[in-house]
Amino acid sequence: MTISLNWDLESIFTGGSQSSALADFLGQVIVDLDEFQPHLDPLTSQNQPEWVTRVQKLYDLSARLHQASAFVGCLVSHNVKDDRAIQLDAQIDQLSAQLRTHWTKMSALFAEQDEAAWNDLVTNTDLKLTAFNLNEERDLARQKMPPELEALAAELSADGYHGWNRLHNTVSGDKQVTLSKEELSLGQLQNRYEDDPDREIRREAYELYEASWTELEKTCATALNNQAGFRLTLYKNRGWDSVLKEPLMNNRISRDTLDAMWSTIDSKNGKLLDYFTAKAKLLGIDQLHWYDVFAPISQVAKTFTYQEAGDFVIEVMERFNPDIAQFCRMAIDKEWVESENRPGKRAGGFCTSFPLIGETRIFMTYNGSYNGMLTLAHELGHSYHDWVMRDLPYGARHYTMSVAETASTFNELVVNDASLRATNDSKEQLSLLGAKLNNAAIMLMNIKTRFDFETAFFERRAKQQLSVDELNELMVTVQKAAFKNSLANYHPHFWASKLHFYITDAPFYNFPYTFGYLFSNGVYAQALSEGPAFVDRYIAMLRDTGSMDTETLAQTHLGVDLTKPEFWETALDRVLGDVDKFIALV
Repeated sequence: MTISLNWDLESIFTGGSQSSALADFLGQVIVDLDEFQPHLDPLTSQNQPEWVTRVQKLYDLSARLHQASAFVGCLVSHNVKDDRAIQLDAQIDQLSAQLRTHWTKMSALFAEQDEAAWNDLVTNTDLKLTAFNLNEERDLARQKMPPELEALAAELSADGYHGWNRLHNTVSGDKQVTLSKEELSLGQLQNRYEDDPDREIRREAYELYEASWTELEKTCATALNNQAGFRLTLYKNRGWDSVLKEPLMNNRISRDTLDAMWSTIDSKNGKLLDYFTAKAKLLGIDQLHWYDVFAPISQVAKTFTYQEAGDFVIEVMERFNPDIAQFCRMAIDKEWVESENRPGKRAGGFCTSFPLIGETRIFMTYNGSYNGMLTLAHELGHSYHDWVMRDLPYGARHYTMSVAETASTFNELVVNDASLRATNDSKEQLSLLGAKLNNAAIMLMNIKTRFDFETAFFERRAKQQLSVDELNELMVTVQKAAFKNSLANYHPHFWASKLHFYITDAPFYNFPYTFGYLFSNGVYAQALSEGPAFVDRYIAMLRDTGSMDTETLAQTHLGVDLTKPEFWETALDRVLGDVDKFIALV
């Protein structure tokens, strides 16, 4: 059966951005948001049922707005010129701010309640499965400004803070370029400079990419500086002295865990320089350029149709975990994936969930490369993670970015290993090992660049706005440090081109990728050692990601301490062991 390259959104709301069903749905959300009263008498055994009802209504509003936001996000992504969808996106930001205000006021009420009455509410009522999330909200309320100020900040953020993110999405999505007489979006151009096996095309694409972002640099700098200014002002008024406080809380990890991970990486990622030297030899050059680092090994440029990629992912997952394979088959057959390679789409890829119907949708631009197949496997992993949690209450389904990459990277590892086993051709093995090590370079060097850039940027932005030249200089400085001065050139406008810097829903949208990558390697190692017996434990771990902090999750399901270097050393040794295999083949 031929599979579709486009996702099915019509089964969610018919008519796209002009959908009358969506308009009615949002209209009812607006009414219910306006009618919701975030005020309750102090919690007692007598009014406990009213508290339960009010909290459940708030979760219901959250799930419904999530559903609408996911749908509109899909519309904006697959057609960046859909002006109506862009308007709806802005409207949903406003509604989300109103919802956040309700949560802020309710959380402030949570914080004021008697401990015994509160504990009884979250342990002996229908809210017990969401107790972890409710306690999080309560604890956070005690660390924020008074509720009326938090409500004002949330309302102002809709047109202010989040508006800068929408601006970046718009200008980057609208930009079209011509490469070899072909009209491309910036997302397509990025694919060319990273994935094309022809080095001359990569060079041309990279230079055009840098030139394109140079044209957009002032707009991007304005957006980045003003986003950061909003956050720094908000943190100052909350009394937070570190820009990492919020991302650490958002990811449910401690600073000790983050420091243990980065320090171990810094001590070991120099091993990748041996890979870079060997790769440069294969490419016939003395030293890798930025546009060579993530390029495929040129001797083997195997391509896959979208259908071939999907079938292969399902086949290898079937041998490893039939439950994941069955899910992947369903998701592809039911047209949950938007994969078409065409202009007019935003850059990047994502998986988004629709909590009311227990479904997901995957967005990507599939280009036929091995990396494209890995992206498909990766996003299907995200989708599976949501799938196994679909029967949980909405308040127990929120997992953080730190563990969001677990199932996705797990799928990638299975596909990588299966691909290596499937061939005896040394050139193809080189290509596949190169793809794995390219990913390692992203996780251990490229993302370290992003983390170090944001850390330094916020430190300097606290004193003054940074000019374009200062942003470029800072970016090159951290790239050189993260890549240990191993490259012939660098990407000064990476701060402008990398959309993750502009995502306002999740500050420091960088280190969780590396965390998830290494964490997933640890999970995969246990899966390999335990075989089929690990399947149920794997599902149980994924289901608990919405109800535990990350250190507890790792201790409970893997028996490891994330604040110590031992776990990270083991994971890194496993990853970097591929370097010696690659060099031996070279």
